[in-house]
Amino acid sequence: MKKIIFPLLLSLLLFACKEDDKGDPCDITFDQAAMFANIADKLIQPALAEFQEAVGSLQVAADSFTASPDESGLEAVRDAMKAAWLSWQAVAPYNFGPAETVFLRSSLNNFPANTAEIEENIASGNYDFNLPDAYDKGFPALDYLLFGLGNNEAEIVAKYAPGNAYSQYVKDIVTDIQSRLNQTKAEWANGYRNSFVQNTGTAAGTSLSLLINQLNANYEILKRDRIGLPSGVLTLDIANPTKVEAFYSGLSLDLAIASLEASILQYTGGSGQGLDDLLQAAGAMKGNETLDAVIQAQFAKAMNALQVLPAPLSATVENDQQAVQQAYAALSQQLVHTKTDMPSVLCVAITYVDNPSDSD
Repeated sequence: MKKIIFPLLLSLLLFACKEDDKGDPCDITFDQAAMFANIADKLIQPALAEFQEAVGSLQVAADSFTASPDESGLEAVRDAMKAAWLSWQAVAPYNFGPAETVFLRSSLNNFPANTAEIEENIASGNYDFNLPDAYDKGFPALDYLLFGLGNNEAEIVAKYAPGNAYSQYVKDIVTDIQSRLNQTKAEWANGYRNSFVQNTGTAAGTSLSLLINQLNANYEILKRDRIGLPSGVLTLDIANPTKVEAFYSGLSLDLAIASLEASILQYTGGSGQGLDDLLQAAGAMKGNETLDAVIQAQFAKAMNALQVLPAPLSATVENDQQAVQQAYAALSQQLVHTKTDMPSVLCVAITYVDNPSDSD
């Protein structure tokens, strides 16, 4: 019996050693700190600076318009709002650290706007923009206030007068945007940048985990809220044109495309190292292709599906619902790669809270 047991134990020990020779699959030879430095210095901080400049122009235009409301001033503040809203898309994927502290994403871009609540706030003069789950502030509220208060420019301008409640509400929204942005940008410059770069590893809370989670969280908003809900694919095929991101200005498709561009940039790291390089270093495969190649190809398909849609999206939802649902499908297919395959390969857990429709 002893002669039989000893060879068996020896073979099990040798088998275990061979398994150990494979090493830790999470131990990928890659300079994470260099990738984080590239993302911080070439993507995040420049995006914050450009957004700050755009918001500064918005504040100048809003102050001028509310001080002396006329149609030319309305046109100027509308243009400034559009530029700032588009600029915001490059900042939105990095909703962690300083941005999370000030509820940047939920304060600036909860949509669609709750117009009844906005009107109630204006009538009462009693409102608090520190409630992150409210839909009465940020760019969606400006969209309503600058484009949705009348059938034409003259009717909208008539709502405003120097110092009246509508003028004050617009000014307060812009001030709130600027305040939260300034705090976020300052914290990145005054220490968080270095903490972000040095926060290597794969555990929850590391910079890699933050990037992958927020890449997917922001992409979910594009897929579900910008395209899925308006298209009716999540509401028994009933189209919801008023649920688009910028219903009143008609900027919805431009914002969706800018959001997708920001996600692609976040993934690739622009001209420097990004998550694509990390996947390549890990040797990640999807069938006969590299996982990186699959992800890049799906990004291209999703972009093409958005770019062929005619603007405004609210009209296309009604006139060509199938095309919008096809765009939703193209966007959805990416999540298998970025939310399941990539985190699994890189040993990163998805920790953000899913919306009930995320699996759709």
